[in-house]
Amino acid sequence: MSKSLMWRWIAIVLVMVAWGFSIPPIEDGKVMDVFKELAFKNVQRLRKASVGDSEEAKAALIKVEAYDELLLRAKALIDRNKAENDGKATLTAGEALRTAARDEVGWRGAQLKDYISVRGSTDPSNKDVVGYVRRRARGNLHLGLDLQGGTEFVISFNPDEVDLGNRSVAEMRDQILEILRNRIDVLGVLEPELKALTDNTISLRVPTVGPSQKAVYRKLIQISAKIEFYLVDPQSAEKFKEYEEGKSDFEPSPGYQARPHVIDSEKDGKTVYERVFLKERPERIRGQDVKNASAGPNNMGNWEITLSFRGNGTGDFARVTTANVGQRLAIVMDRTVYSAPNIKDAITTGKAVITGSFTSHEARRLAGVISAGNLPVKIKIDSEFGTDPTLGADSIRSGFFAALGGLVLVVIFMIFYYRIAGAIAIAALACNMILVLGTMALFGATLTLPGIAGIVLTIGMAVDANVLIFERIREEMANGKTVGNAIKAGYGRAFVTILDSNLTTLLTALILYKVGTGQIKGFAVTLSVGILASMFTALFMTRAIFDLCLYRGMTKLSMWAFPGVTNCNYRFLSYKKFTAILSGALIGISVIVFIGRMWTGSALGVDLTGGIEVAYQATSGTEPTVTEVRNFLKGQGITGARVGYKSSPLQTGKKQLELTFKSKASDAEEEDAGTSDQITDDLTVGGLGKKLNEAFPSAGFLEVRNSTVGSLVGEQFRDHAVFAAILAIIGIVGYISFRFEFAYAVASVVALLHDVIIAAGIYMLMPGRELSLPVVAALLTIIGYSLNDTIVVFDRIREDLGLRRQGSYTEIVNISINQTLSRTVLTSLTTAFVVLTLLLFGGGAINDFALVMFIGVIVGTYSSIFVASSIISTWHKSSKRHANETAKAVEAVPEEAGV
Repeated sequence: MSKSLMWRWIAIVLVMVAWGFSIPPIEDGKVMDVFKELAFKNVQRLRKASVGDSEEAKAALIKVEAYDELLLRAKALIDRNKAENDGKATLTAGEALRTAARDEVGWRGAQLKDYISVRGSTDPSNKDVVGYVRRRARGNLHLGLDLQGGTEFVISFNPDEVDLGNRSVAEMRDQILEILRNRIDVLGVLEPELKALTDNTISLRVPTVGPSQKAVYRKLIQISAKIEFYLVDPQSAEKFKEYEEGKSDFEPSPGYQARPHVIDSEKDGKTVYERVFLKERPERIRGQDVKNASAGPNNMGNWEITLSFRGNGTGDFARVTTANVGQRLAIVMDRTVYSAPNIKDAITTGKAVITGSFTSHEARRLAGVISAGNLPVKIKIDSEFGTDPTLGADSIRSGFFAALGGLVLVVIFMIFYYRIAGAIAIAALACNMILVLGTMALFGATLTLPGIAGIVLTIGMAVDANVLIFERIREEMANGKTVGNAIKAGYGRAFVTILDSNLTTLLTALILYKVGTGQIKGFAVTLSVGILASMFTALFMTRAIFDLCLYRGMTKLSMWAFPGVTNCNYRFLSYKKFTAILSGALIGISVIVFIGRMWTGSALGVDLTGGIEVAYQATSGTEPTVTEVRNFLKGQGITGARVGYKSSPLQTGKKQLELTFKSKASDAEEEDAGTSDQITDDLTVGGLGKKLNEAFPSAGFLEVRNSTVGSLVGEQFRDHAVFAAILAIIGIVGYISFRFEFAYAVASVVALLHDVIIAAGIYMLMPGRELSLPVVAALLTIIGYSLNDTIVVFDRIREDLGLRRQGSYTEIVNISINQTLSRTVLTSLTTAFVVLTLLLFGGGAINDFALVMFIGVIVGTYSSIFVASSIISTWHKSSKRHANETAKAVEAVPEEAGV
């Protein structure tokens, strides 16, 4: 075995092991159990060392006794908390450990660092240790609200507490909603759901989390993040000493007041403060002037937060620091001093630093909160609920088995069609999934239905890359090359095609992530990771497997071939007038259907419009399944409703059925009435409740709430989505123009829009189908699929222009389409296996997603053959233009392509 091959295999094994180990644990563990597991070795070492009469043994014995006492005290705290709250614990295990470790009368406390070492910290506090244990206890793969459910926080604010100016209460609510979205989802991978319930009430839902993470969310929600800057009294140290001595006649200096300053956050089991004396009025530097906040370690390894100011903030900060060199300037957030550094020189760079005893997670979280902006008014959490999966357990179960069945079909087909090469491709596909899931686990990403959409596209692109390579190898073997030379040439020729198609899609995904929000970001994350993983497995891993097979003596490589799609010569472009008319008609029909559905108010689903939300309490506790309720609603003529259950922590065992559907009332009627009770022409909310109890008498549903709610997609989300789409198109045009030429870029964008418009139009032609977030996810997937398909054909055209000196441009384009036909059919077929099983056996939103995807696969295959290539063929009619483009293509094609 050559050194090159050996090192490649070492790299592959190391990558797969590292990513494989990053996936478990899949589910969250219990914090107390994880604490005991992590402490076990050190505690056992201390127990052995405690035997004897030496000073070291006595010190070890003290630590062992402290550990045993710590566990007893923590358990007693949790038990007492449960007893005080009717059996429902509100105290987390982490909080119990931290509280139990604090010293008090008769108990010297415990240093948790004696039992558990924290990576990256030489002297961790109890808070650091508990935070580390919580992170180790947390499962690495997180499912979204649609797949696993989560927690709902109902949040409200009092608009009378703030001067609204020219804004309405609803406008302030929307501002708060976006601030909370950015706070909770700093990296854009959590995918929470936020919607307006009333003018001053918001619903925030986050995927399933443990008690400790809920506590973090409560803090994130309610912290105002208002940053202010105060000059410190030059006599602050003396005043603090007088304050500590408890002098009866103590008074702060005139114009100054005392504020708490966090010195150390539970370094020795408790938070340590000092008092600093600040001016009563802050300096004229506003928190709104903070452009960005970023977290990172300083030279000493301690985490800090760097603030960057925008516009006037830079000048204001420079003026304050210039005028007060030698004094201390306190950085205050929510009335607590986080740092009060001395101003050594005037700071004109517009940067300030917040220091403190932050852990890395705290610093990053606080930086995200500051970057999201400060809340304009104090908010409170009115209630909390646990929520069931919005897709419903039945839909998830059927969708899982449908997807699994589709993947099994792909495995069988690839092995049957490509034999050994197919088995290699399946092995690479399995490794591809490990890389995708491992990367998502490393980033703490949440897997939702749109995320699964990205993975479905990833599977398609991973299979497509292998099909491209295998078809190239087939061609080289047909030309008389040996297996070894055919494999080398096949990979060389396919490399540029795979690179161009994947980089174009990756560019689109990165733009969607950077500019998009919410579920668009979730889709972009999984797609980006999947593209990189598929390139690694297809170009690097499978090549290493083939080279190993060649090293072990492989001399034959047999592949089956579909009759009619290899070595064919169909005159596709002779039908371009007919296909142009067909495409124009389909686009026209789709646009008319969309306009008509928008006119009647039936185009957009409740995810995008908002509507009526009704909650029914199941008084008997024997509620029907989500699927049964959906079928009941369809029988009443109600389609596209969001159906889900949620439970209150105060009502153990009892669930609320929550239904959200569009209102039949006009906007004017809703504005006048506040809430509309009309669901359909013949059905009101009250009538629905009666029919619901008639259909499910054992549930005993009792209406507990009826209100008008906003959509899951705010104006900012829509604006960002449109902006992201425009930027993505510009990026596609730029990249393809650079790699090919402008005509190819235009053809790619036209084909992309063609596929999306027709797929959406055909979908909306079907009764009861509406545009929803899962449908948007499917349309985004079609964009990636269409791009990939089109680029593959274009790359072959570019290559053939350099290799073939005879024939018109149209003839060469037609030859290229025929050469890539087997790859086009095979990729569409393998993708269709997965999508079709989801369509036939998946329910609810999964069925909508699969239907759009299935239409998109068919339309995308059609457009890559007839639409995009027809456009560039028409663009290049003159022989002079052909000659010029041929010369360009010769320069663009790698030397290996001419082999």
